[in-house]
Amino acid sequence: MAKLAVPVLHVTDDMAALSGGVPSVVRQLATRWAQSGQRSTVLYANGDASDLQPGVRVVKRRPAGWARVWGHSPGLRDAASALMADVGRDGGVVHIHGLWTAMPTLTARSAQRLALPSVFTAHGMLVPWLWTQQGLLVRSKKLLFWHLLAAPGLRRCRVVHAITPMERDELAMLLPGSNIVVIPNAIDIDPVAEATAGREPVILFLGRIEPKKGVDILIHAFAKAGLPSHWRLHIVGPSWSDNYLAELKAIVNQVGLESRIRFLGPVFGQDKQALLDSAWVLAAPSHSEVVGLVNLEAAARQLPSITTRQTGLFDWEEGGGLLVEPTVDDVTAGLRQAAAWSDAERQQRGVASHALVARRYSWVSVMPMWRDLYTSIGQLG
Repeated sequence: MAKLAVPVLHVTDDMAALSGGVPSVVRQLATRWAQSGQRSTVLYANGDASDLQPGVRVVKRRPAGWARVWGHSPGLRDAASALMADVGRDGGVVHIHGLWTAMPTLTARSAQRLALPSVFTAHGMLVPWLWTQQGLLVRSKKLLFWHLLAAPGLRRCRVVHAITPMERDELAMLLPGSNIVVIPNAIDIDPVAEATAGREPVILFLGRIEPKKGVDILIHAFAKAGLPSHWRLHIVGPSWSDNYLAELKAIVNQVGLESRIRFLGPVFGQDKQALLDSAWVLAAPSHSEVVGLVNLEAAARQLPSITTRQTGLFDWEEGGGLLVEPTVDDVTAGLRQAAAWSDAERQQRGVASHALVARRYSWVSVMPMWRDLYTSIGQLG
């Protein structure tokens, strides 16, 4: 039987590497679809997708005009409709990533108008914490935007994609009656773990430094844990804002740990891998996350992580990691437990973390799920 051709158009607002998980997921999914011999296109507004392999077509519509703060540009609707019509003629699928900006919102409405099968992935942008923790004004604006602009188009998507069972339940309340399919985030990982040695007494935070990541909780927990003086906390990643970074540094000064807590800025490539290979444990105490790719990346390097139940990683302790609540007391207990591991136990937990991710969160396991979904709603749908 001949392989079914199903072109996929990915639509997202931002492809900047510093923006975190969404650009990373879109890059990998679009690239792997192209590598399988399928037509793959990415339409985006901000950042840079020029690093995608030649097999992936990239189209950028830079925000401009009076509504550019919303990610809008003149002719965006027509350009998106033309791309979608091209995909639709060949029995393809539109995959919408994220919301709150013009690109995904207008695309959802255009897909509805053109009667094209579409998939919507929220990427954790609709979790309850984000509705309630940004002040009354922001919450009011989001509610208005959701009910008037976003929800009407998204309700008509053929499939709503949830990354975790927890997110599935949250989306079911916002989009009742939708066909919700759970497919986890994934990473590339060698099936056989490489042993890493030379672990240092370092607790590593790696990711975008913003309020939802719980870095303030981690700093307070590190201070409260009372670990021996040779233990360090390294906070690595780009900052959400200069003001927020200054607030965190002020907390470090207040607890008197300037010599033991370091802010190292963003790192990439081999430098990032070196951090993962040398730390004792990763700490990711996020208030809100859907898996959090950094947990998977750490496991790929046999680095166990302390993360929260709010990530949706319900199975994480099966792989040697620790699940806590995003509170100072809970994270403190997790840090103390991890610091008390023997070398043998830490290594055993690292190997188990690697095995769990290879089994459930690798692209080898996850890509067939996407293939089945796209083909079921594309030409076969």
